[in-house]
Amino acid sequence: MRNNKKHWVLLFGLIILLLSSAVGCGQPGYTTYKNDTVGYSISYPLNWKSEVTEDGTRFFVKSSTLFASVRIDVIDVMPAQQAAQRWVMAMGTGSVDFALLEDKAMEGFWNWYVSYDYDVGTGPFHGEAYFKTTKDHVYKLDTAGDKDRYNTYPFPTIISSFKLQ
Repeated sequence: MRNNKKHWVLLFGLIILLLSSAVGCGQPGYTTYKNDTVGYSISYPLNWKSEVTEDGTRFFVKSSTLFASVRIDVIDVMPAQQAAQRWVMAMGTGSVDFALLEDKAMEGFWNWYVSYDYDVGTGPFHGEAYFKTTKDHVYKLDTAGDKDRYNTYPFPTIISSFKLQ
């Protein structure tokens, strides 16, 4: 009888542990921006500062250190590869030290992916741009951060939070 009671206590403890981890799956320390005009939402850290254009087609959020940012542009419909090519040309024109690392089609939610390095006055940066084409828009989600610390920023969490409405 004593062994049965011990098993129930262990089972109850395991259930509590599993439930508490499931409740914690919502991103603590994050806030969500929702754009009903062009149909998407995205979550980002609470301590990052956001800006949005009046027409809602550009959303920009930057870290408190200013060494990391995420930008979303919503443009007219075109193939994702064409949108990516235009982005690469714009980046290459704007930065003398622009280096294209990857430019490829993707499977899954995003249609196209571009990664690149560039230099700004404060040093080398790394960026990744993801493109999604729908019947009404092209969505470009672009991450940028200090090259040496790029992997320390919460870009995967931010990117995975992007949802179409």
